Amino acid sequence: MIGCPALAKLSGQAAVGSSLEFPRSAKVSFTYAGSSGSEVSEELYSDTPAKLSTGVTRIFNAMTSCPTYQVSVGSTLIDMHTQTTSAPRLGDEHWSQLLTYSAGGRRSVAKQTAIRTGAILVVVSGSPALVDAHLAAAVRTAFAH
Repeated sequence: MIGCPALAKLSGQAAVGSSLEFPRSAKVSFTYAGSSGSEVSEELYSDTPAKLSTGVTRIFNAMTSCPTYQVSVGSTLIDMHTQTTSAPRLGDEHWSQLLTYSAGGRRSVAKQTAIRTGAILVVVSGSPALVDAHLAAAVRTAFAH
């Protein structure tokens, strides 16, 4: 982690929008065929509302506290840009951000949105259009059980 002290305190996985660390979780990813090869993942976490809220807020705040930083993966430096975005009011709390990854002349944009209701947290990540298209259904399904 280069250029963002708040993220340096977090694990490297959290710094690039990867999985959160809560005791009970499940994750599934879907890849959509076509020219874009787009992917969306849905993660489901369960813990006390206070622990979920504190954990997600800490990670999203750290990631958006530094709008630009770099991540070193092997010998490759990846330029990261983060931007807070609005999230639909589907639960008790909600967070959303856009992540732009740049390396070797290639650029990719991903969206990550988290919705907490009670002791359940749903995180949907991937192509911004796919996240927007799948978020409400993912939240409805998670909270229906």
